[in-house]
Amino acid sequence: MKWIEISITVEVAVIDEMAAIFNDIESNGYIEETIENNPNLSRVTIYLGVDKDEEQWKQIIETALQVANISYSDMVSKTVDDEQWYHSWQQYIMPTRLLPDLVICPAWQSYDTSTDPLATEQDVVMTMDTKLSFGTGDHETTRNCATLLGKYIHRIPTDLSQQVCLDIGTGTGILLLAAHHLGIPNLVGIDLEEEAAIQAKENCENNGIEATIIHGNLSDDFHGKAHLILANLTVDPLKILLPMIREKLHDNGILIISGIVDDRYDEIMPYITNHWTIMEEMVEGPWHTFALA
Repeated sequence: MKWIEISITVEVAVIDEMAAIFNDIESNGYIEETIENNPNLSRVTIYLGVDKDEEQWKQIIETALQVANISYSDMVSKTVDDEQWYHSWQQYIMPTRLLPDLVICPAWQSYDTSTDPLATEQDVVMTMDTKLSFGTGDHETTRNCATLLGKYIHRIPTDLSQQVCLDIGTGTGILLLAAHHLGIPNLVGIDLEEEAAIQAKENCENNGIEATIIHGNLSDDFHGKAHLILANLTVDPLKILLPMIREKLHDNGILIISGIVDDRYDEIMPYITNHWTIMEEMVEGPWHTFALA
């Protein structure tokens, strides 16, 4: 598989706005590096599909930056293959504390407790590989989904040993790792992308976790019900899924959604308020995460 790699130099102060733009165009990851001799500038590299060529993607990004009134310099592009894509950002993914006592460690890294002031003997360390999938533990949306999951499992009127957790768009399966750590025994992940389903299955197996991983879509391929449903996606798929998730959720169940960025907040809110009751909203940077019932 090939990817379009585009690098842009921007001011560090606009990185959150850049993240929102990349979220809107559904990139396959991005890297930000502070420029060594100028700490006010950052080099941002984004990876995009080859359904458009380099010039088309550059035009889309340039237009989005102009609309957001973001100035930039040095926009350059090239086409890379999977291996180049994989290794280009791998070095930047470090062990991440996803929950107070759960550390997610990339398979190609090692976790050094001496460098982590929060490390304790009670910590559990799980390994994770990413390949082409989303979910490393260092993104605000992933952390906040895990936080709300830990909070709301205790509000489900079903014994924890009987609870089912469904992760829609599971990616690497990282939220399934968190759900297992929190004590939920019945885990299901579903993803439209075959590569993601394979990766999620491998990550669960490598951590000794039993989970059902489905390559498919919610309406056609998941036939049960869950007590907790996670959907860390983007606004467009959430608009489609929010009306239909209810029939997949047990009575008194909880839905946790994220991937909602500031500039699309007003757009998604009618889909939330028309079908759900807001239990809690977390905001970190430009990202919003909800617990819904």
